[in-house]
Amino acid sequence: MSDLIGVWTGAILTLLVFSYLLGDTPLFRIAQAIFVGVAVGYAATIAIQVVLIERLALPLLQNSLGNWHLFIPLVLGLLLFAKLRAQWAPLGNLPIAFLFGVGSALAIGGALSGALLPQLGATVVPLTTLDNLLLVVGTLGAFLSFRFVTLPQRPAGRVIEAAARGWGYVGRWFVLVAFGAIFAATAVSRVSILINRVYFLLHDWLQVVK
Repeated sequence: MSDLIGVWTGAILTLLVFSYLLGDTPLFRIAQAIFVGVAVGYAATIAIQVVLIERLALPLLQNSLGNWHLFIPLVLGLLLFAKLRAQWAPLGNLPIAFLFGVGSALAIGGALSGALLPQLGATVVPLTTLDNLLLVVGTLGAFLSFRFVTLPQRPAGRVIEAAARGWGYVGRWFVLVAFGAIFAATAVSRVSILINRVYFLLHDWLQVVK
Protein backbone atom coordinates (compact mmCIF):
# COMPACT_ATOMS: atom_id res chain seq x y z
CA MET A 1 0.00 0.00 0.00
CA SER A 2 2.83 2.40 0.83
CA ASP A 3 4.48 1.72 -2.54
CA LEU A 4 1.16 2.36 -4.33
CA ILE A 5 0.67 5.63 -2.48
CA GLY A 6 4.23 6.67 -3.31
CA VAL A 7 3.76 5.91 -7.01
CA TRP A 8 0.50 7.85 -7.20
CA THR A 9 1.98 10.78 -5.27
CA GLY A 10 5.00 10.91 -7.57
CA ALA A 11 2.79 10.66 -10.67
CA ILE A 12 0.47 13.46 -9.54
CA LEU A 13 3.37 15.76 -8.67
CA THR A 14 5.04 14.99 -12.00
CA LEU A 15 1.86 15.86 -13.90
CA LEU A 16 1.54 19.07 -11.88
CA VAL A 17 5.08 20.04 -12.88
CA PHE A 18 4.37 19.16 -16.52
CA SER A 19 1.42 21.56 -16.40
CA TYR A 20 4.00 24.33 -16.70
CA LEU A 21 4.10 23.49 -20.41
CA LEU A 22 0.68 25.18 -20.59
CA GLY A 23 1.92 28.22 -18.70
CA ASP A 24 2.38 29.32 -15.11
CA THR A 25 -0.73 27.49 -13.94
CA PRO A 26 -2.01 27.22 -10.34
CA LEU A 27 -1.29 23.48 -10.53
CA PHE A 28 2.39 24.16 -11.14
CA ARG A 29 2.44 26.65 -8.27
CA ILE A 30 0.99 24.00 -5.97
CA ALA A 31 3.72 21.54 -6.97
CA GLN A 32 6.34 24.26 -6.57
CA ALA A 33 5.08 25.12 -3.09
CA ILE A 34 5.09 21.43 -2.11
CA PHE A 35 8.67 20.91 -3.29
CA VAL A 36 9.91 24.07 -1.60
CA GLY A 37 8.08 23.17 1.61
CA VAL A 38 9.51 19.66 1.65
CA ALA A 39 13.03 20.97 0.99
CA VAL A 40 12.77 23.60 3.72
CA GLY A 41 11.28 21.10 6.16
CA TYR A 42 14.04 18.57 5.46
CA ALA A 43 16.76 21.22 5.83
CA ALA A 44 15.22 22.49 9.08
CA THR A 45 14.95 18.94 10.46
CA ILE A 46 18.59 18.20 9.65
CA ALA A 47 19.72 21.52 11.14
CA ILE A 48 17.76 20.97 14.36
CA GLN A 49 18.57 17.28 14.84
CA VAL A 50 22.16 17.05 13.60
CA VAL A 51 23.49 20.53 14.42
CA LEU A 52 21.50 22.06 17.27
CA ILE A 53 20.72 18.91 19.26
CA GLU A 54 23.55 16.45 18.57
CA ARG A 55 26.43 18.92 18.19
CA LEU A 56 25.38 21.78 20.46
CA ALA A 57 22.72 21.00 23.06
CA LEU A 58 23.76 17.45 24.05
CA PRO A 59 27.50 18.23 24.41
CA LEU A 60 26.70 21.29 26.55
CA LEU A 61 24.30 19.34 28.76
CA GLN A 62 26.69 16.42 29.19
CA ASN A 63 29.91 18.38 29.79
CA SER A 64 29.56 22.14 29.83
CA LEU A 65 33.06 22.86 31.10
CA GLY A 66 34.75 20.53 28.66
CA ASN A 67 32.77 21.96 25.75
CA TRP A 68 32.93 25.62 26.80
CA HIS A 69 33.85 26.67 23.23
CA LEU A 70 30.33 25.71 22.11
CA PHE A 71 28.94 28.67 24.03
CA ILE A 72 30.38 30.93 21.31
CA PRO A 73 28.13 29.61 18.48
CA LEU A 74 25.26 29.43 21.00
CA VAL A 75 25.58 33.13 21.83
CA LEU A 76 26.00 34.08 18.17
CA GLY A 77 22.92 32.05 17.26
CA LEU A 78 20.85 33.69 19.99
CA LEU A 79 21.96 37.14 18.81
CA LEU A 80 20.31 36.41 15.46
CA PHE A 81 16.92 36.64 17.19
CA ALA A 82 17.71 40.29 17.96
CA LYS A 83 16.82 41.01 14.32
CA LEU A 84 13.18 40.41 15.22
CA ARG A 85 12.97 43.82 16.89
CA ALA A 86 14.19 47.07 15.39
CA GLN A 87 15.62 48.29 18.72
CA TRP A 88 17.82 45.21 19.09
CA ALA A 89 18.66 44.79 15.41
CA PRO A 90 22.26 46.13 15.70
CA LEU A 91 23.09 43.23 18.02
CA GLY A 92 22.30 40.82 15.22
CA ASN A 93 24.87 42.40 12.92
CA LEU A 94 27.73 40.58 14.67
CA PRO A 95 26.62 36.99 13.87
CA ILE A 96 25.57 38.04 10.36
CA ALA A 97 29.02 39.57 9.76
CA PHE A 98 30.57 36.35 11.10
CA LEU A 99 28.45 34.26 8.71
CA PHE A 100 29.38 36.43 5.73
CA GLY A 101 33.06 36.31 6.66
CA VAL A 102 33.11 32.53 7.06
CA GLY A 103 31.10 32.07 3.87
CA SER A 104 33.44 34.31 1.88
CA ALA A 105 36.51 32.56 3.28
CA LEU A 106 35.08 29.14 2.40
CA ALA A 107 34.16 30.30 -1.10
CA ILE A 108 37.60 31.80 -1.78
CA GLY A 109 39.40 28.84 -0.22
CA GLY A 110 37.27 26.38 -2.16
CA ALA A 111 37.90 28.23 -5.41
CA LEU A 112 41.66 28.24 -4.81
CA SER A 113 42.08 24.69 -3.51
CA GLY A 114 39.32 23.11 -5.59
CA ALA A 115 39.66 24.83 -8.95
CA LEU A 116 42.58 27.22 -9.44
CA LEU A 117 45.48 25.28 -7.89
CA PRO A 118 44.45 21.87 -9.32
CA GLN A 119 44.06 23.46 -12.76
CA LEU A 120 47.50 25.04 -12.52
CA GLY A 121 48.93 21.71 -11.38
CA ALA A 122 47.28 19.92 -14.28
CA THR A 123 49.06 22.20 -16.75
CA VAL A 124 52.50 21.06 -15.58
CA VAL A 125 52.80 18.42 -18.31
CA PRO A 126 55.40 17.71 -20.98
CA LEU A 127 54.63 19.47 -24.26
CA THR A 128 55.16 16.29 -26.27
CA THR A 129 51.61 15.73 -27.48
CA LEU A 130 49.00 17.92 -29.09
CA ASP A 131 46.57 17.38 -26.19
CA ASN A 132 49.08 18.63 -23.63
CA LEU A 133 49.95 21.61 -25.82
CA LEU A 134 46.30 22.60 -26.20
CA LEU A 135 45.79 22.16 -22.44
CA VAL A 136 48.63 24.52 -21.55
CA VAL A 137 47.79 27.08 -24.25
CA GLY A 138 44.09 27.07 -23.38
CA THR A 139 44.59 27.29 -19.61
CA LEU A 140 47.11 30.13 -19.74
CA GLY A 141 45.09 31.88 -22.42
CA ALA A 142 41.97 31.68 -20.24
CA PHE A 143 43.86 33.31 -17.39
CA LEU A 144 45.21 36.00 -19.70
CA SER A 145 41.72 36.76 -21.01
CA PHE A 146 40.86 38.07 -17.51
CA ARG A 147 43.96 40.26 -17.36
CA PHE A 148 43.28 43.93 -16.66
CA VAL A 149 46.83 45.22 -16.13
CA THR A 150 48.88 47.01 -18.77
CA LEU A 151 52.67 47.12 -18.83
CA PRO A 152 54.71 50.34 -19.20
CA GLN A 153 54.81 51.64 -22.78
CA ARG A 154 58.38 50.63 -23.49
CA PRO A 155 59.53 48.56 -26.47
CA ALA A 156 59.75 45.34 -24.44
CA GLY A 157 56.54 46.17 -22.60
CA ARG A 158 54.63 46.78 -25.82
CA VAL A 159 55.79 43.44 -27.23
CA ILE A 160 54.78 41.55 -24.10
CA GLU A 161 51.47 43.46 -23.98
CA ALA A 162 50.66 42.55 -27.60
CA ALA A 163 51.58 38.89 -27.03
CA ALA A 164 49.51 38.71 -23.85
CA ARG A 165 46.55 40.37 -25.53
CA GLY A 166 46.68 37.98 -28.48
CA TRP A 167 47.09 34.95 -26.23
CA GLY A 168 44.17 36.17 -24.12
CA TYR A 169 42.04 36.46 -27.23
CA VAL A 170 42.79 32.83 -28.06
CA GLY A 171 42.06 31.86 -24.46
CA ARG A 172 38.68 33.60 -24.69
CA TRP A 173 37.69 31.10 -27.39
CA PHE A 174 38.73 28.25 -25.09
CA VAL A 175 36.49 29.76 -22.41
CA LEU A 176 33.59 29.91 -24.86
CA VAL A 177 34.13 26.27 -25.80
CA ALA A 178 34.19 25.33 -22.11
CA PHE A 179 30.93 27.22 -21.51
CA GLY A 180 29.40 25.46 -24.51
CA ALA A 181 30.44 22.07 -23.12
CA ILE A 182 28.97 22.94 -19.71
CA PHE A 183 25.71 24.07 -21.33
CA ALA A 184 25.56 20.88 -23.41
CA ALA A 185 26.13 18.74 -20.32
CA THR A 186 23.39 20.64 -18.49
CA ALA A 187 20.97 20.19 -21.40
CA VAL A 188 21.75 16.46 -21.60
CA SER A 189 21.17 16.06 -17.86
CA ARG A 190 17.82 17.85 -18.12
CA VAL A 191 16.78 15.64 -21.03
CA SER A 192 17.77 12.53 -19.07
CA ILE A 193 15.64 13.74 -16.14
CA LEU A 194 12.69 14.26 -18.51
CA ILE A 195 13.13 10.77 -19.95
CA ASN A 196 13.28 9.32 -16.45
CA ARG A 197 10.03 11.02 -15.41
CA VAL A 198 8.23 9.96 -18.60
CA TYR A 199 9.44 6.38 -18.08
CA PHE A 200 8.20 6.57 -14.48
CA LEU A 201 4.75 7.60 -15.66
CA LEU A 202 4.55 4.92 -18.37
CA HIS A 203 6.23 2.10 -16.44
CA ASP A 204 5.52 2.53 -12.73
CA TRP A 205 2.22 4.42 -12.88
CA LEU A 206 0.34 3.43 -16.04
CA GLN A 207 2.31 0.19 -16.54
CA VAL A 208 2.04 0.38 -20.32
CA VAL A 209 5.81 -0.03 -20.79
CA LYS A 210 7.54 -3.13 -19.53
